[in-house]
Amino acid sequence: MATRLEGPDLEKAYQRLASYTALGNRLRLKAFFLIAKDPELSFSQIQEKMKVEKGHLAYHLAILKAGGLVSFTYERKGRTSSRYSLTARGKEMYEELLKHS
Repeated sequence: MATRLEGPDLEKAYQRLASYTALGNRLRLKAFFLIAKDPELSFSQIQEKMKVEKGHLAYHLAILKAGGLVSFTYERKGRTSSRYSLTARGKEMYEELLKHS
């Protein structure tokens, strides 16, 4: 008999699926690994390392954020910049990906 997911189990499954979906693109996966390896990267640093257009990168980082994998903070050091880091779920996914590599 099949197990029926309800309540917290359903929500947890949905969040996990959203995370996998967000990582289902090479550019997003590359950005995810860059952020994992170098926490607190700024948007411009990620763009420089990945060599992609600003709009294209912003779109993909927004998907990683929507998937609950990364967060960002605005910072003022002379001028406003955004810094990216992995969320708790992002760190879990990173460890899981490393285990299965």
